[in-house]
Parts: sequence; structure tokens; C-alpha cells
Amino acid sequence: MKSYQADNLLSVTNESIVIRYRKYMDALHEVADRQLSHPQVQDLIVNKRNHFDLLMVEAIYPTQMALSWWFQIPFIGMISLDAPSRIHAAVGNPVHPVLYPDYDLPFDKNLTFWERLISTIFQCFMMWYTEYRLHPREEATIRKHFGNNTPSINEIQKNMSMLFINVNPIFHNIRPMVPATVQIGGGLHLNDPKPLPEDIQEFLDSSHNGFIYFSLGTNVKSAALQNDTKETLIETLSELPFNVLWKFEDKNIITKSNVKVTPWVPQTAVLAQRNIKLFITQCGLQSMEEAIMYNVPMIGLPFYGDQGNNAKVLERKGLGITLDPKHLKNDELIAAIQTVTSDPMYKQNLKETAQLYKDEAMSGLEKAVWWTEYVIRHKGAKHLKSPAVDVPLYQYLLLDVIGFTVGVILFAGYLIKFSFTLLFGLLKFIYTSIFTTKSKTKKD
Repeated sequence: MKSYQADNLLSVTNESIVIRYRKYMDALHEVADRQLSHPQVQDLIVNKRNHFDLLMVEAIYPTQMALSWWFQIPFIGMISLDAPSRIHAAVGNPVHPVLYPDYDLPFDKNLTFWERLISTIFQCFMMWYTEYRLHPREEATIRKHFGNNTPSINEIQKNMSMLFINVNPIFHNIRPMVPATVQIGGGLHLNDPKPLPEDIQEFLDSSHNGFIYFSLGTNVKSAALQNDTKETLIETLSELPFNVLWKFEDKNIITKSNVKVTPWVPQTAVLAQRNIKLFITQCGLQSMEEAIMYNVPMIGLPFYGDQGNNAKVLERKGLGITLDPKHLKNDELIAAIQTVTSDPMYKQNLKETAQLYKDEAMSGLEKAVWWTEYVIRHKGAKHLKSPAVDVPLYQYLLLDVIGFTVGVILFAGYLIKFSFTLLFGLLKFIYTSIFTTKSKTKKD
């Protein structure tokens, strides 16, 4: 996936979720086709010289799952975030637009009516898009590379042995999951921080009042921000009593002496520094996990994807403050920085959350390793497959049962009404016949 550049960074934040999602899936489609077209991958597919025990594949896009069918091996789907609703449904996890809104939506708990409506419409759209746009297009790609005898993507997905998702119930909302879904969140990627480059370490050590770390991650480039947003940030950061380390891709930007820009930063090593005061982040999940583990308060500037949802959790759990990057103002940014750096509540909440993260029977990495070996040992995990996977949607939602029940009630109501009408008509006929006969007798 390409990083957002200056000509489209602002536009992507203003686009509807449906348009952003379509562009995202179009990009993944191109990536999947190019991967399978690569000469070395083609050689692997055509010659089948190698034997594999397991396929581990990114689950958010289904095309490469066909390799499991091609080599007749089990596969584990992996996602570095939570799974979208369509993937949860593919392994039999319950999906619900209100209880478990899709991570692409900037919703958390206690949805308003309009949020519930938007979430429901979005989930219905995704069901339609998956069935009639996404899967047919990718099935054409699979036939292009594997031949015309390939099964449907739905059939391939049903054979997913395990789904690894980067979810931790301490941070994410609680939801029921089948045994084949393994939550490996909670800092799976974290290792002991490595030493910082000498110039960065000297700059941070000289920050006697503490320092602020500012990074928008890998995909969103700070250099791609709109000029007015960059000017607001430069003006604000230069007024602070703290030094600022800013991951910025353009070394030619003019800043004040308290601001150091660098195109690359070993982030965990920076967050592990004792004199760090604040982390200004785009609310990427891995960045937030790192900040939680090192107890660093945050200011969130979410742009797209799961960042809006993560920003909601950030505020609900009292780990920091969220601002809108589209309408960033100097005074509100300074006020947010002053609040987060001076209020000990944020630091305390982070310590408590980190303790909960760490207090588990097995770490995310240990669970991933154990279940991977489990699937290899048993050549898959069909015995953990949810029955919901093979049940059509109309049966899962009891539409046939509800329809039959409603039909029986309506038919019974019709029979009762018809019986009463018939009985009333018969009684009326008898009554009329008796009194008509008596009337004629009296006249005679």
C-alpha cells in the first residue's frame, strides 16, 4: 500500500467510508495480482517442487488463500488489526452492526441512533460488496493464475484452520469468538528497544523539561500534510517549553531550535525514554500499543482506517485526547498538550492498562506459536470449525423459521376469521329462517 501523498492526504479524510474502502480494496486487488504474477511465485505455482505443511496468509484480502487449495495444505489467516466483519463471519464469529461495528467506522461503545443506522447500512453494503464485487473479481484473478477448476472463495475461506487477530480485550470491545479465532494482541511486535542514533539520543538527553515525540506512522507522511496544518503545527511546537522530536520526511522544513526533524525514528526506543512527556500519533494500533506499554500519554490525530475507532478508545479509557486533523487550530492543540502533560490521570490510566495487558497466561507471541504448531501437528483444525460457517444467512438469521411461523399464524388467523364468518352467517341464516317462519304463521 502506498503512503498518502500531499495531493490526496486531505481528500482521503473527507471521502466517505465507502469510497475509501473501495479505493483500498482496489489497491489490494492490484497488489494480489502482481504478487501472483511475480516470476518466482509463478515458478512456485507451476512447478510444485516444494512441500509445505502450512500456509500463513494475510486474511484481510482472500486471493492468496487459494495457495492452500493449490498445495492442499491447511492455512492460518492473520491480520495486524481486528478483522473486518466479513472475515469474522467467514470463520463463524457472530457479527452485529451495533454491538460490534466494523473497525473502519469511527465508533466505539454506546452508539447513537445515527451511528447505529450508519453501521447497519455499512454492514449491509459490505455483504453486498463482498458477494457481488469483491469475490467475483478475485475469483477471476485466481482462475487467471491457478486455472478454471478452482473452487469459490467462499469454499476456500471455509477451510481456514485458524484466524489470528491483533486484538486484546483490554483495549478492544468484548465480543464472542469461536475457538478457531486467536487473539494475539497486546504488543506482539514489541522487543527490547535498541540504542538510539547518537544525534537523537543527545537531543533527547538535552531536553531538560522533557520532550514530545510526534509521528504519523508509516502510511501517513507528515510531509504530506496540508500547508496550513503544517504551519499550525510548526507554530504550536515552537511555542512549547519542551523539545520535540518529529518524524518528518522533508529535512528542508524550517523549524525552531526546540524541534528536531528526522525521516526515520526507532519508535520503541524513543517511547522508552524516561523523560518523554507526550506522543502525538495518528492512532495506529501498533503505535498505541507501544505507548501503552511504556506509559506515554497521547494526543491522537486519526486519518483513516481503524484510526478513528482507536481514537475513540483512546479518549474513553483516558489515555489521551483526540483532535480532528482536518480542522487543527493552534489554541486547541496547545490546550490539549498542556492538559495531557500536566494531568497525572493519563499516566495512571496508562500504567493500569499496561498492567492488564501484561497479566495473562500466555503472551500474544506464545499463543501464536502454540496454535501454529497445533495446526501443523493435526494437519488443520477442522474439528474446531464453527457450524455457523456452513449455515446460509437466511437460516442463521432464522428467516425461514420466522417466515414459516408468521405464515402459520396468518393462516390460523384466516381460518379463525373464516370460521367465525361462516358461523355468524349460519346463525344469521337460522335466526332469519325461524323468525321469518313465525311471522308467516301469525299472518295465516
